[in-house]
Amino acid sequence: MGGQKPSMSDPPLSPALGNLSLADSLLKRRSIRKFASKPINPAAIESAIAAACLAPSPHGSSPWRFCVLSSVQSRKNLAEKMGLDFLRDMEKEGVSENERNKRYYGSIRLITEAPALILAALSYTRLDDYDDPGIQANEYMMAEHSLGAALQNLMLALAAEGIGTVWRCAPLFCSETAREALDLPADWVPRSLILAGYPDSTPPPKEIAQPEILIR
Repeated sequence: MGGQKPSMSDPPLSPALGNLSLADSLLKRRSIRKFASKPINPAAIESAIAAACLAPSPHGSSPWRFCVLSSVQSRKNLAEKMGLDFLRDMEKEGVSENERNKRYYGSIRLITEAPALILAALSYTRLDDYDDPGIQANEYMMAEHSLGAALQNLMLALAAEGIGTVWRCAPLFCSETAREALDLPADWVPRSLILAGYPDSTPPPKEIAQPEILIR
């Protein structure tokens, strides 16, 4: 091997993936909420989605689906319709009006102003069917696990390009609303949003969580 870089010649993966070690990419993957105005090359998004699709999936079903929100109108529709659900849920939880408005407008701003926005969804159409509800729920949970792996691949691929991301799970709480807002296929179940852009400033060092580990 002799330190030779892996080949990145197979499209559509970006050559930038060969320029960083895995450790570098893991450390560069940070949650960024303030982005510079610098636009992102669409090819970087395509490459990141290709990396996402290298994740493991249940029975090789590849249940992930991605919608790139490239138009102002699509972002506005999603932000406004999910925002109404967000306001309703906060009111039910007893959140004060001032705090509700603060969170609402902050959410609108994130969705509409991020340089790039990717909605991640799942489709269960290729998963196995079971009569037992418990087994079926576990089958669906495998797809959820797989989506997490796909999103990590996506964010690491963007980190290799110097692009920051933040993972937002708002669609998880209003999947029907998100699907209707973007006119997605009926089998798509929206799960999360990845906001991406070049960081407005260098993030502070990340405090690494200490895992709880048991050895039996």
